[in-house]
Amino acid sequence: MKVKICGITRESDISLCVDAGADACGFVVQYPADVPWNLDAEKAASLVRLIPGGTSTFMVTGGSPDRVVGLARQLRPDFVQLHHEETLAELCEISGRLKALGISTVKALRIDSGGRLNFEIPDIAVAAGALEKAGADALLIDSFTRARPGGSGRAVDPGAYMTLIKSTSLPVILAGGLSPDKLNTLVPAKYPPYMLDVLSGVESSPGIKDKDKVAAFVKAARALQKEQDI
Repeated sequence: MKVKICGITRESDISLCVDAGADACGFVVQYPADVPWNLDAEKAASLVRLIPGGTSTFMVTGGSPDRVVGLARQLRPDFVQLHHEETLAELCEISGRLKALGISTVKALRIDSGGRLNFEIPDIAVAAGALEKAGADALLIDSFTRARPGGSGRAVDPGAYMTLIKSTSLPVILAGGLSPDKLNTLVPAKYPPYMLDVLSGVESSPGIKDKDKVAAFVKAARALQKEQDI
């Protein structure tokens, strides 16, 4: 079970995430909504270049195929995470163009407080199958509210998570309301995700990572993995 620290905005935070043992670093780049982690392309590219080998990079963004692929060409991340209102047709085009660049595509499935999927295909299982056929390399499940379109900070509906992980052969990334003290209750022992994605749960303030919280989160994830392996 890998760990991704998302919403990195500073060079110093890269060091503390890598030193703590995070497997991946995420950068929110020109996201089409007002969120505190947003970076312009030049700033993000300068940070991505600092990531050492062995640590994956995620560009979190959204928008039209031309816009997304243009940013990917500039940053050259390992993964592009589509986290906005992209349609199935747009995902298909984006994933195909990114594959030609050697970049993988992650599509976020955003679930509201009632367990409903904010996507053109409202059924989670059907959407998962369609996204897999359209070329997604992994799926991310996150909570969603209109008030905070970039991420609500709330835990994902457990029923929605179980439906998704049983409906796809793709890697599933779990986001939404994660923090070091909540992993035992939010991560099902029998159905762990491929990766945990944490953002505000390891911050001292929006966009500023907390060294102790990052270290505690990675440690908790590793401990949970050991328990599940027994």
